[in-house]
Amino acid sequence: MTATRAKKKTTKATTKTMAEVAFAEGQRRKDDANIIAVGYGAKLRAGTLHSGSAVVFYVREKLASPAEITARGSEPIPDILEGFATDVVRLGEVSVGVADRTLPAGTRGTRIDAPLIGGSATTGLGAAAGGPGGYGTLGGLCFDNTTGNPTNAPLVLSNAHVWGTGVGTEVAQPVLPTAFFGAKVSPAVTGGSPLLVQTRIPPALGAPVVFANAVAQTYLIAGGDGDPLSLGQSATAVPGSTRTDVEQVSLTAPVTGLAPAGKRLLPTVAWSYRRLSTTAVLQASSSAAQTQSKLLTARRLFTSAASYSTGQVVNLYAEIVPVTGGGPASPSAHYALVLLYPLPAGDRIVSRVLKSAAKQTPPSVTAQFTGFPSPAKANAAAMLPVTLSCGIGIDGDLPGTFKAVSGLPTGTLALQLPSSAGTGPVRVFVPPSTTVVLDIDPNGLSTLQAQGKNSAGDDVGTVVTTNGTGTRKLVTVSGSEIVEVSLTGAGAMLLCGVTSTRKPNIESAPLQYAGAVNVSDLGKGHWGASLFVQALDSGLTESANVVETAIGVQSLIADCQFDIV
Repeated sequence: MTATRAKKKTTKATTKTMAEVAFAEGQRRKDDANIIAVGYGAKLRAGTLHSGSAVVFYVREKLASPAEITARGSEPIPDILEGFATDVVRLGEVSVGVADRTLPAGTRGTRIDAPLIGGSATTGLGAAAGGPGGYGTLGGLCFDNTTGNPTNAPLVLSNAHVWGTGVGTEVAQPVLPTAFFGAKVSPAVTGGSPLLVQTRIPPALGAPVVFANAVAQTYLIAGGDGDPLSLGQSATAVPGSTRTDVEQVSLTAPVTGLAPAGKRLLPTVAWSYRRLSTTAVLQASSSAAQTQSKLLTARRLFTSAASYSTGQVVNLYAEIVPVTGGGPASPSAHYALVLLYPLPAGDRIVSRVLKSAAKQTPPSVTAQFTGFPSPAKANAAAMLPVTLSCGIGIDGDLPGTFKAVSGLPTGTLALQLPSSAGTGPVRVFVPPSTTVVLDIDPNGLSTLQAQGKNSAGDDVGTVVTTNGTGTRKLVTVSGSEIVEVSLTGAGAMLLCGVTSTRKPNIESAPLQYAGAVNVSDLGKGHWGASLFVQALDSGLTESANVVETAIGVQSLIADCQFDIV
């Protein structure tokens, strides 16, 4: 016989929310022998969505008759509870876990937060996500008090879909940006509405990038240091003997016009926090402008060589520069993670955590071109953007014109830049660099102004102009991180070439990290690597990993590239 719950007369409707009703009912039935917990969520039938939401009773067993319910020390569950539908889910018996893992590797796990701070997620490390979600909530803290373990070893509790089921998997908190968010990055049509942009991201990295952007945007909206969860907790303190069962945070913020992660905005955000405890329902609220204050000034990633072969190891070296007033200038305060993926397919990811390391001197990386090659034609319109195979691109609101200039390699041309009068600047997009040299023929003009920008969209760098070949000038922009050079007053000038260089150790004390991956874990081909950085105190993404690479086009930054032959 299929067990069903016994029927009971419905209860009267109420003005309470479903969460409040579930919370109160859970408190009332906390000593029930058959009911494990009371919550709220989707109403299911045979495991599939049935109709709307409901107050959900989680039971050890579904009982068939009032007599069985009474004998079990329980009471019937109504069809309607204070105006809300109910649902019953059988969990069975809940057992206690036992420690079956070794101590964390290295120094990970030695940091102690006392008390633990809620609101951070957790994930398993490795080449793939631990489960379908890849990340999720740290369920709680417990202790192993089984026979033979007198030390009461502390344990953290989570789900199989978060950490997977493999024995020996190392786990980390806060969640890494590699976590599969379960969403797709879909290209939108360029042009038309200024809110529509095309996103160029390798397919396997779509979900991680969406997740990282979501974290950064949530930081922008929720405020980071002004996070409503921690502020609300502080403003609604309860005695240590009081248990908090439910926390609710509501945010109201503008959406239209929000830029992708990595752009510094200042929206006004209203939030409210509610704490449902065993003794009271407390709340706090605020409405204030928020801004991103911890985006890195710079990040740089290097490999020990440009090419590798079978049996070798790819050594990774990273440097980061926290923004003044942002994250602490300590390697242990930041979590550096590298995502490696084949290009151009980007159809899989290999992740490597980098750890604090001594200063290294990897080779500098250069991308350059001199003269625009075929299919450029003299005196023909140059419809922008123009992107070179070295990864350098030029864009503007108006088209330019290809022109023949003496002194350039045979078969190549210069680009006469469009006027920026009444329009936006001409923008030169480069791979992550510390120096960008523009080879420009002023064409009799002296109005050029150049400005470097980092991945966070900040104006950075210094500009020096020196003499080049013939009448040409070399405009050199230098800074800790440059992904774009914006040119104003450049109309009718001739761009003959660009050289971008990324060097290590240009500051006196960048934060340094290192790691490695075996060639056998990757496979032959051309590979890209992106460096994600998180603040360990909050789990917030500090790196701006998606930037414009043309007007209306966002792309994931490949912080470095290499070949396996």
